[in-house]
Amino acid sequence: MLDVRYQSLTIKPSLSATRELMKYNKDLTDVVYVLENGYDCSASKRAKNIVERCLKKGDKEMKAVVVRVQLKYPDGYSEEVWRLIHFGIIGIRR
Repeated sequence: MLDVRYQSLTIKPSLSATRELMKYNKDLTDVVYVLENGYDCSASKRAKNIVERCLKKGDKEMKAVVVRVQLKYPDGYSEEVWRLIHFGIIGIRR
């Protein structure tokens, strides 16, 4: 399994975020690139544990939204991770 990390925590995508990544033919390394090199682009105030970052590339803007959560597994194991809840690419008018 690919272990992609941001701020020393693993990124685990939600089902809908996985579908969004597949739609744009991107993977978790692209998400980390946006999170590390992007700028804060939240349109409204977010909770402390939510990070929303954007990155402009040409006439497109990529957006990644992650939330810091405690994941619990059926065997009782739990770990703190970044849960990718949204990834999108939009066109920018000039």
